[in-house]
Amino acid sequence: MIMIKSTGFCFALGALLLFLPATVRAQAILEIAEARLLPLGSTVTVRGIALNGTELGTIRYLQDGSAGIAAFPGTGSQPGFSAAVKAGDSIEVTGVLFDFNGLLEISPILSYAVLAGNRPLPAPKGLSSLADLGGGAYQSQRVSIGCLRFPDAPRRFAAGTAYDVVDPSGSRAAFFVRNNHPWVGSPIPSGPVRVTAIASYANQPQLISGLGDDYLPEGCLHVADMPVLEAQTTNTLTFRWRSSAPTRSWLLYGRDSVMQGRVDLPGIGVDKMVDLTGLDPATVYWVQTVDVSGSDTVRTPFRPYITVSASTGRIKVLFNKGYDEFYAAPYAADGSTFEECLQEVLNRIDSACCTIDVSVYNNNRSDIVSRLSAAHSRGVRVRYVAAEDASNTALSPPPPFPVVFGNSRALMHNKFMVCDVDFPDRAWVLTGSMNWTTNNLRDDPNNTLCVQDQSLARTYTLEMDEMWGSTGPVPNLALARFGAAKRDNTPHEHLIGGRRVESWFSPSDRTTLRIQDALAAADQQLSFALLTVTRDDLGLEMLDAWNRTGQVRGMIQNTGDQSSEFPMLVAAGVPVVKHSAGHILHHKYAVVDPGDPQSDPLVVTGSHNWSNAAEQSNDENTLIIRDYAISRLFQAEFERRWALNTVSVQVVNRPEFVVFPNPFCSDIQLNKPEEAVRFWLLDPMGRVRAEGALNPLQSIIRLPDLESGPYFLKLIGQYGATTIPVQKICR
Repeated sequence: MIMIKSTGFCFALGALLLFLPATVRAQAILEIAEARLLPLGSTVTVRGIALNGTELGTIRYLQDGSAGIAAFPGTGSQPGFSAAVKAGDSIEVTGVLFDFNGLLEISPILSYAVLAGNRPLPAPKGLSSLADLGGGAYQSQRVSIGCLRFPDAPRRFAAGTAYDVVDPSGSRAAFFVRNNHPWVGSPIPSGPVRVTAIASYANQPQLISGLGDDYLPEGCLHVADMPVLEAQTTNTLTFRWRSSAPTRSWLLYGRDSVMQGRVDLPGIGVDKMVDLTGLDPATVYWVQTVDVSGSDTVRTPFRPYITVSASTGRIKVLFNKGYDEFYAAPYAADGSTFEECLQEVLNRIDSACCTIDVSVYNNNRSDIVSRLSAAHSRGVRVRYVAAEDASNTALSPPPPFPVVFGNSRALMHNKFMVCDVDFPDRAWVLTGSMNWTTNNLRDDPNNTLCVQDQSLARTYTLEMDEMWGSTGPVPNLALARFGAAKRDNTPHEHLIGGRRVESWFSPSDRTTLRIQDALAAADQQLSFALLTVTRDDLGLEMLDAWNRTGQVRGMIQNTGDQSSEFPMLVAAGVPVVKHSAGHILHHKYAVVDPGDPQSDPLVVTGSHNWSNAAEQSNDENTLIIRDYAISRLFQAEFERRWALNTVSVQVVNRPEFVVFPNPFCSDIQLNKPEEAVRFWLLDPMGRVRAEGALNPLQSIIRLPDLESGPYFLKLIGQYGATTIPVQKICR
């Protein structure tokens, strides 16, 4: 029998005759509750009120008096469904029952009819807890749940983004804000709210924002400030939180999400602080807080945290295309060439004694695979996850160690390797923006980090286990999770060699929100080098940093991507340029306040492009490192790229610019051809201190209010550009 493949399932060609329109119309009309009880693959006909229109894309949620169901026009559907069906339409749908990530759908839609329009939407069903969403009884129906909190407050809502919501019992769900929702750009409510939404499912319970007024403030006992990890050592974790009213409180903890210990706080109060002591180094502990006032009990979700390791905490920084040593001084990178980056990968493999986990998007380097094979031969457990849709020629023919090709719906886009996780002095994590291809290693600007820390290694191993489907050497594909199926189950806050380091994985960890927080921390300066940026929330955060500091510069490779933020930033006057100097700018980094160790300088880097796909569907890894030296190194890499991209024009036989006096006190006289010239005066950290333009007859740049010190004068004229070191000295 010939088999035809459709979205998510196959069916026999002979059975296709059952789906002809004349036969379809003869289907008995079922209540939705009856249809939901039939096996997947059954053809059903139901009637219901559409709860949404095009504001949620092509899917439609239907509800009758008995239940709800989703209808999705997948492959093989009758055309025109999405355009024809609006919120409030009474419709009849015939199609096949299909499960998509836990959501029961009718897909494909074999026939449909709009029976009437402008019908009132069904009244929302009142639920007492988010836990009620888990069984499917309320799936695809309008529901109302009170006393919910958004732990991510007080950020702004962004389009196409899912946010955690938590109820008083500690149950949680994802709350999805659709594109073009009226909330987009407005602050997330900081207090408890009653939410009215469509109950959905995407590997976890989900609430979908509908047509507008979907939440109302509501007074009830709640956690006013969610638990914060105040301090961590090798054997202690200290937590602080605050309740909205005086309560009795305690903290539950364990090595998994099952309680193994309890710490009671003395007395009744609002502000809470708890020390967990006697813990083991580099160990994950799950923590939940409980506040009780009378008959009201509020629980936060169990979340994982990790103690500090006994490792050295060394972080090695390598760039494959060089960096400007002037801006890095007195610090130096651990590598600045293709050869050094490649050798670091090989050294880490050769040094491993016991375990190696690799999760890298693509690989055409047979030398790397050969070293992994040699490690496997000497008894090292090697586990390898690669992207299903990428070219991985180095993995063909299959190596002797097992390989899982993952994420069939998006990209397995990680770039990391973990070595010897069980040994404090040998555990290493290698990550950054670099794929294991010759182009990425040799030609495309990239960064690599090597971190000697067992706590971070255990965090990354948890992520590897989730994709591997097991903790052992053999994968369990039945339990393997990729993309949107993954869960937020790793610690995020680390103390590595005295540095605060955050670890985030996409799409489970709301990584874009963490990048937003990092950009919002810019008090003096922001620099970024990115392959692409298409997220409005990140573009607006960059613009806010520009308006706040006046010191923002950036380079973007793909300025023509759909929804690129590049045109908006340029129109707003932000000094952002298209990277056009040679090969592909493959970085995904931002540097915040590298010029001031007192301003909490930080670096964001990893595999996560600043896009919807990275946020919502790809497997990605990101680090946010708060460290002055590392920020200086990344700023020095940025200055190297910036100079090559913007001011390295060489012109044969053009008359040279000459400045005098140099040193100067107040004014710089510029001896130049009679042409218009743009100028920028930068301090040693790359911050623009003055800028302007001279017409063909002007020759003086006045700088009376500038403090004494060294500077760089960048000049761009009609025929070329140059940079001249200058110094201001006033006696």
